[in-house]
Amino acid sequence: MNEDVAWWLGDGDWYDRRQRQQIEDLDAAISGAYAQSSRLRSRLSAIEGNLSAKVNRIAAAFDAFVELSDIRAELMVYSKPAVVRHAVRELIGQLSAGATVVPPDLPEVPGYWLVPATRALYAQLTDDDATAARHIEQATELDGPRTRYFLTAALRLAGPVDLSAVQLAALLPAPGGPVTRSARAMWRATAAGAFGSPGTALLVSALVSALGRPDAGTGPVVPEPRSGAQEDGPADPAGEAERPDRLPAWLTAIGGSGSSAGSVATALAGLAKRCTAPSEEPAGTDPAEPLREILAALIDEGHEPERPLLRRAEKLRSLVESGLPRPEFEPWDEPVGSVDELVRQDIFGSEPGPLRAPAVRAALPWLGRAADTLVAGVSAPPRARTARIRGREVTVTASGADATVLDQLRAERDASHRTSPTRLIAGLAVAGAGLVAGVIGIVAASTLLVVLGVLALLVGVGVAISGWRSNTEAKRYAELDHDALERSIASQVDSLRQTVEQDNRDRALLDRARAELSEVLAQPVTSR
Repeated sequence: MNEDVAWWLGDGDWYDRRQRQQIEDLDAAISGAYAQSSRLRSRLSAIEGNLSAKVNRIAAAFDAFVELSDIRAELMVYSKPAVVRHAVRELIGQLSAGATVVPPDLPEVPGYWLVPATRALYAQLTDDDATAARHIEQATELDGPRTRYFLTAALRLAGPVDLSAVQLAALLPAPGGPVTRSARAMWRATAAGAFGSPGTALLVSALVSALGRPDAGTGPVVPEPRSGAQEDGPADPAGEAERPDRLPAWLTAIGGSGSSAGSVATALAGLAKRCTAPSEEPAGTDPAEPLREILAALIDEGHEPERPLLRRAEKLRSLVESGLPRPEFEPWDEPVGSVDELVRQDIFGSEPGPLRAPAVRAALPWLGRAADTLVAGVSAPPRARTARIRGREVTVTASGADATVLDQLRAERDASHRTSPTRLIAGLAVAGAGLVAGVIGIVAASTLLVVLGVLALLVGVGVAISGWRSNTEAKRYAELDHDALERSIASQVDSLRQTVEQDNRDRALLDRARAELSEVLAQPVTSR
């Protein structure tokens, strides 16, 4: 309205004003349209990306489905092994549920160990020893390790079973090789009490044999390797006496610094706590769970000719069902680590459990040797130290600093703050002369002499005061410097004394922690 008034008054052009307004409105409309177009393009890109990913997943799933159909057609040739696995799963389910076992109807599959092993299992469950022995012999000829793991795990699911030491030892970790997945599962089941106290004792014996013993010498942690046969006794089956290089791994697991008594004491106290029996076992420890894992791996593995097709079908089925690959099949004989790695994992794991007790009992020689090595590696506390004070190297002990160097420092300090009375004396002399001259001028009525005397007196008094102040400041600075030097020396002495006292306290803690650990290792935690 103001612009219209201005136009009536002759201060504007009505046509130009309207045109500018229209241009501005058009610019605003174009900006809004551009912003909306940008938002639409962003949403369209996101939709296209999501749609493209979905299309790719659908295409991958479709391709997997087509390939899976082809593989299923090829697996039709192996329908009998599939029937065997289905029947065995039903039998294992009946054992796990405690239900009445139904005789499995198994077709003949030449070369498939699971058929005679399952028949042997049913014969043992029905106390038909002769039939069981005949089928066990057949299954063992086809595949002995799989047969032993299958029968042991399945019979234990049916109820408590007594195994001979030879039978159980064949399923536990052995010296000289990695631990397989089934051996680890049998390890876990035995530690959880699946085979009673005799089984746990046999597990400890097997782990001791597999771990071996650390080098008993007094030399360094990693001695020179020896060649040839040992002269002190029979050869170690695991070759452990020739592998003392594993001791650093135990030192690292225990923790503690080799040069700090306090750190080593803390590490040994923590180790003693780990080797002490927990107040209660963690809930949910089921000794049958590892056995079911063994059986699932053995059954799902399949007959040897069809195994590649089964593994490929599992991957394709996961792509078809979820669009994402699932974890791969874990073979029963896949290595999962060495014995010493797994024992350390059981001892120093975050959660206490049934695996820790046999691991501690089996690792007693290694734990004791590692503790002794840590204690022996603690460095002696410094009885003296060299401190640099005012540019000089001073040897400091708990009783004080080096007296010779200390005397030199004090002499240098005193020399740097030495005072001189020259100015004070000169000022007093001038002031005295001025006073005498002033008295003489007064007596002689000589104004000039009086003036000169007064001037000399003032100058002399000023110089004397300046000299006195200078000497006073010099003495004060000398006292401050003296205190600073003595504090610096005392600080170094106190620091060393505190270090020695702290080290003595840490060594007392270390001795107590080592003694407590020795008591714990003498009576380690036992399985319940």
